[in-house]
Amino acid sequence: MQTPSRTTGNSTHQERVMQQSEDRSTRAVNFIIFHGLTLMVVEHNGIEYIEAKPLCDLAGIQWKGAQRVLESGDNTILYGICRLDPPEISGLGTLKCPDSGVLYLRLDRSRMYLARISTDRMRANGNIDAADQVLALQIEWAGVLHRYETQGVAFKSCRNTALRDLMTLAKTRDGMSDPRERIAFTHLLHEEMHAIGLPLDSFDPPQTQLPLNS
Repeated sequence: MQTPSRTTGNSTHQERVMQQSEDRSTRAVNFIIFHGLTLMVVEHNGIEYIEAKPLCDLAGIQWKGAQRVLESGDNTILYGICRLDPPEISGLGTLKCPDSGVLYLRLDRSRMYLARISTDRMRANGNIDAADQVLALQIEWAGVLHRYETQGVAFKSCRNTALRDLMTLAKTRDGMSDPRERIAFTHLLHEEMHAIGLPLDSFDPPQTQLPLNS
């Protein structure tokens, strides 16, 4: 049986120390589409976080019990759980925040949280459709993890999901009345298009060359 390396142990210790910090300040760095949800990404101490509650809503599980699980035992380390103050948004001010702070988890570990949710418990609570959606994701991620461990690399093969997310983002933008929000979401839409290999500049019409003697 292999024992954990000293490097791994030091990393875990560093994360525990980070969670004990009294600094709860954040800054907004991006908006992302996360399985149909539009989420704000905030940065704290150089790490990107998203709110935990929308993920629980996505999975159809009760927030009160989910909070207790997220903040118990090793889950706080695994998911990078922190209570932080939401950032101040230009023109909107500081978002409403309880005295204890808003519960966030690390963006790069958010799918691990969904991967460990019990779909049987979701079905028992009557969330059949949400359970089917989460189970499909868990099966997909299991295959990705297997390919990564056995082949050293894994690629997301389904492009339809990315295109569907782009359509959702475009519809969200078109429904906004605030011009500043529309500009922000347009910028996000362009970034997401570029990320899947559809940069807008690739569709610019070729410039017509004028005759030299004109």
